[in-house]
Amino acid sequence: MKSICYDVHHAIARRWFLAALIATTVALYLSVGQATYGLIGYLESYELFEENSFGYSMTDMLTMGMKGDFGLLTLPALSALPFAAQALHEIKSGAIRPAVFRTGRNSWIIGKAAGCVISGMLLQGAAVGLLFLILNGLMRGYAGQWFPWGDGGDFWPILLRRMLCGGIWAGVGCVIALATETASAAYLSPLCLCYALMMIGTRFFPDVAMLNPMQWVNGAAWLLVVLLIITIALQALFLKRGVQRYA
Repeated sequence: MKSICYDVHHAIARRWFLAALIATTVALYLSVGQATYGLIGYLESYELFEENSFGYSMTDMLTMGMKGDFGLLTLPALSALPFAAQALHEIKSGAIRPAVFRTGRNSWIIGKAAGCVISGMLLQGAAVGLLFLILNGLMRGYAGQWFPWGDGGDFWPILLRRMLCGGIWAGVGCVIALATETASAAYLSPLCLCYALMMIGTRFFPDVAMLNPMQWVNGAAWLLVVLLIITIALQALFLKRGVQRYA
């Protein structure tokens, strides 16, 4: 547990986590703007409506952001950005030896695998939280009041699935980076794999929604949990190989 906490803290304290957080929030914001045909213009017209006839609640806006094209297309690469290449960097730099000596082999492996997927999940959750603050700030500035929260709808299930997707893609980046021993693969491979699956699913298997990563936020959470577990297991396998070869 101590190794997991250390690596999660290391992941979210890095400048790459901040960069990915800002980029993800911008992508979510653009998805909201896309869905409402220009968010600022929509908010400027709010004064024409009564308080409860606005049409969109806060949960509606956040859900549109999480399901929008900008937010989904950037999810794989940005989720992997904070920590997916960290294990490979430690292996190549030789930092793995003192780290394994200090924590033990199993603790190092568990910490790196868990830290990677948790950082991807936290990134997506934090970006939605930041978008919440931005939307409320805009609403306060333009309409003089806060966004109505709404009844929730599908917001919480979609948020959970989006966070699971963040963990999966971060883990995928780590696995491919370790397999190819190429740091750039940690960021590029999730995006390339996402596009490949999207094209295959759309063209050849249109009825199999879960084959298209763009539909994962609308799919079954248990399938995403299974994918996450498989990803963690693959990380552990390649991390163990790295320990055996370099530690």
